[in-house]
Amino acid sequence: MYDTIIVGAGSAGCVLANRLSAEPGRKVLLLEAGRRPPVASDMPAMWIGMVNTEVDWGYHTVPQAGCKMRRILWPRGKMLGGSGSINAMIYIRGLPSDYDAWASMGCAGWAWEDVLPAFLKSEHNETLGNAPLHGQGGELNIANLPYVDATERLWLAAAQAAGLPPNDDFNGAVQEGVGFFQLFCKDGERYGTAKAFLRPALDRPNLTVETGVLTTRILMDRGRAVGVEYLRNGQPCVAHAASEVVLSAGAIGSPQLLLLSGIGPADELRQAGVAPVHDLPGVGKNLQDHINIPITFHTHGRVGIGGMTEGELGAAVAEWTGSRTGPITSNWAAAGGFARSGVSAGEPDLQLYGVIAANRDHARYLSARPGLTLHATLQRPQCRGEIRLRSADPIEQPAIDPRYLADDPNGTDLATLVAGVKLNRRIAAALPLRELIDAEITPSAEAQSHEEIGEFIRGHCTTLYHPAGTCRMGTDPSAVVDPALRVHGVAGLYVADASIFPRMVSGNTNAPTIMVAERAAAVIAAGREF
Repeated sequence: MYDTIIVGAGSAGCVLANRLSAEPGRKVLLLEAGRRPPVASDMPAMWIGMVNTEVDWGYHTVPQAGCKMRRILWPRGKMLGGSGSINAMIYIRGLPSDYDAWASMGCAGWAWEDVLPAFLKSEHNETLGNAPLHGQGGELNIANLPYVDATERLWLAAAQAAGLPPNDDFNGAVQEGVGFFQLFCKDGERYGTAKAFLRPALDRPNLTVETGVLTTRILMDRGRAVGVEYLRNGQPCVAHAASEVVLSAGAIGSPQLLLLSGIGPADELRQAGVAPVHDLPGVGKNLQDHINIPITFHTHGRVGIGGMTEGELGAAVAEWTGSRTGPITSNWAAAGGFARSGVSAGEPDLQLYGVIAANRDHARYLSARPGLTLHATLQRPQCRGEIRLRSADPIEQPAIDPRYLADDPNGTDLATLVAGVKLNRRIAAALPLRELIDAEITPSAEAQSHEEIGEFIRGHCTTLYHPAGTCRMGTDPSAVVDPALRVHGVAGLYVADASIFPRMVSGNTNAPTIMVAERAAAVIAAGREF
């Protein structure tokens, strides 16, 4: 018997485990399907090498009607720290208007002025900690990029020559502009919530962490969550919760577990072979993701980590192993920024990355020549998809349907991405970058008209690893959790991860997910609403 059971030791679950077990009288169980992160997780430059390995769930979408019926890879971390142990470590909170919009959508207590203290609580910013919008003394070490490649500086100069203003702080007063993203990093290593929050709490006698276990069902008793069932080495186990069960399994795992437990759209549950326990139509709906479109250019000479010889890469790894310095301390995706496409008025609607490597498709395509890849990412997608069960089997992965570029009645998503491709071409054509570039490569090079670029995007867009929204917070009949993150109609059950986002935030989702966990822990510990 435990007081609190937390399902999922990702970015949110590690925060929850730390904060809730800080109360000595609270007995906490943390369940995680993965195990300890490999050494590659510590190495900032090696994050992409963990995709399609044992520490990646390896999800794929269903065929996407808006993307030439492609099944698109969706990497998600399967280890302590979750996707925060496999990502590019970028620290972005989003815009104040994102959270003010949440409040206006019926989520009282979630406006920018409400959530900012939670961001500041966990932040320890090495260089900006004394600024009004930054914190010092929190668990999360936020640092400037330890290693900057010379070509990244060329990209930055070219982006400014193309008309984008410089920006030294994307979490400051203004998001628009280009510069270097700050990272979840400390002393040349990744520093996500597994290190910052979970590791210091592991010796607490009231915290139990089980890894390599798959949670299969929430146990219910007269409308209350009272525990969970899970598999350990293939054998069924049961854990009971006296106070609450908290789902922090992410935008795929949390709705999947609710559905497997009979909590969701009753008709769909029956079709999947699950007996409905509580009809909650919004579970698994409202799926949103940041759509990304890369274009690649070959260069005249070898540049960046992508242009290293095998010997040079080995020497860089040896340097990192010995001193935590050198090229391996770079996430090679920190040169970037935010821009306005011109498709819609208002705040930046594109996030940009200048990656100094010609490898594509999550590094599954390895270029024979060195180069660079410029990414344009849609900040606020209009498309809405869903997560559905394929069957009642908890081991079978759910059907993931983001409806990329299909559920976009006004064509805004596609038009914004087309503008992003054109903007990246302007950056590539600007000095000093154009002197380094040989040519744009196929298949984007052949796409020149608006319509041709649109077809290229449909054939080659990818995820930027930011699924959200599938257990939407709100007070309307389609909402899954209330503003205190309690599942509507089920006592003792909370959701705290990116699945509760009512609407996608403007930028990377890891920091906002940690903020959600901070606020959930405060509510649960206090036993009351905000």
